[in-house]
Amino acid sequence: MRASERSPKRRLHALAVVAVAALVGVSATTAAATETATNPRPKPKILSASWGTDDAVGCPSGASGLDNIPVTFDWFVRRASIQTTDFQIVRSDGTTATPTCALQFPPDERDEAQTVNLIGDFGDSVNGPTPVAIGIVGALQGKAPGANAWKAFPSLKQADVEPLSGGPYVVDAWTLTPALYRGDRNRCETGRTFVRVMWSNGLTAYPTGEEVGAAVVSSYRALYRRPNGKSVAIAPLDVADLHDHRSAANADNMHDLCLPRPPRGARLAGVTIAANLIQDPNGDPNLAQKFRAPRID
Repeated sequence: MRASERSPKRRLHALAVVAVAALVGVSATTAAATETATNPRPKPKILSASWGTDDAVGCPSGASGLDNIPVTFDWFVRRASIQTTDFQIVRSDGTTATPTCALQFPPDERDEAQTVNLIGDFGDSVNGPTPVAIGIVGALQGKAPGANAWKAFPSLKQADVEPLSGGPYVVDAWTLTPALYRGDRNRCETGRTFVRVMWSNGLTAYPTGEEVGAAVVSSYRALYRRPNGKSVAIAPLDVADLHDHRSAANADNMHDLCLPRPPRGARLAGVTIAANLIQDPNGDPNLAQKFRAPRID
C-alpha cells in the first residue's frame, strides 16, 4: 500500500509518533542547555597549588618534618574519595613524589571542601630540587558548590606549583547560599549576603601571625555590577570563618565577607584587598589583590 493510500487513522498515528520524538529531542536539548546555564562550573579545575612550608608540618600518622602544598579546586572534593596516590608532585629535577598524607585540614567544614592539603617530602627550598607541578592521577570525586550529586573528576590539566617565597593570593569568590551556609560553626553573625573568598594558602595577619582583625575587615571590598553595567564596591560589616582551630598557625585559606544586601539585580564581580595585611604559613605577605569573580551569581 502506498503512503497516499494509508487510512487517516494510521497517518495520524505516524504523525503523533514523529511529534513525540521531536518533543523528546527538544526536551533533551533544552534540559542540557538548562543544566549548562544553571551550573556555571560544569567541569572541575585546579585553581592553585602553593608550596606552603618546608620541613615544618606532619601527618596524623606521626611523620614529621615534612612539606605541604595546599591544592584548591573550583569544585568541592569528596573526602571519602581522597587517596594519596591521586596526586603526583613533579620536582624541578624531573623526579616525582607522592604525598605521605592528603587532608582536608585546616579547612574541614562541610562548606570548605575546595582544598586538599598535600603533606610529604616534596623538595628542599635551599639546595633543591623544588616542587614545580602537580597532576591528578587518581579517581577523585567532587561537585560544584551547591550541586547535589558527586561525580568522578575528568582528566585535569597539570598545574604549576607556586614557589615557597610567594605570598598568598585570591583564587575564588562566590556567594554562599542559605542551604550551604546553614550549620557553619564560624559563619557570619551579621549581614544579609555572605561571600566566600578563597585564597591559595593559609591566612594570618601580617606580620604578627595572629588571626586577622580590623585592618583586614576595613580593607576588603566586594565588587558588584549593577544591571546597568555600573559597579559598586561594598565594604563588609565583618569578616567571618576565623578562629577555626586552637592555634592561629592552623588558620585555613578562606574568609567569609559579611555584607549588607547588595543593590537589587547586582551580581558579584570581584573582591579587592590592599597589600601587606595577610601572610601565609611561611610568613610571606600578600600583594594587593583585585580578583575578578567567575560569573556564578
